[in-house]
Amino acid sequence: MDEVTTLETALANTTRTVAGIGADQWENETPCAKWNVRELVQHTVGVMANFAGGAANTGPVGDPADFDLGDDPAATCAAVAADCVRNWTARGELESMVSLGENEFPGMVGISINMLDAYVHSWDIAQATGQSHDLDPAICQGLLAFSRNVIPEAPREGDNFWAVVETGSEAGEVAELLGYLGRKP
Repeated sequence: MDEVTTLETALANTTRTVAGIGADQWENETPCAKWNVRELVQHTVGVMANFAGGAANTGPVGDPADFDLGDDPAATCAAVAADCVRNWTARGELESMVSLGENEFPGMVGISINMLDAYVHSWDIAQATGQSHDLDPAICQGLLAFSRNVIPEAPREGDNFWAVVETGSEAGEVAELLGYLGRKP
């Protein structure tokens, strides 16, 4: 599976999870201690929008914390996910740099960060709202390899990632990825 197809699968899972949030669940706590469900969705969709702009060479839309989810967050998430896939597809290559304002990444790193953020946060949203996470072990395996290359095991202060949670390789790829990123699968 190529990277854009994998991203599309990951974002479809995120979109499904956001669509499954109940009207009374938007204030629920999440595994990301600093965000409730609404704030986490706002962050996740805002990051997707920034990467959609980066892939299209139009730049970021702004701070994800300020992203406007509108009156229908599920529809907004689906539209931004579609933009993301469309822009990465139109880009046609992953070698050149992707700019997110002050941060620049090679395209392959950018699409991987885009996927990692949306996919893992779909698990966080699922946990907070009692949904099935439906994370694909093959995607998790690729994201775990990427994470180990770009996210140091320590020190972790808990802002972006908590300390690694040991799971053991017998736990499977999904649990290994989540544990590496400081979640308790």
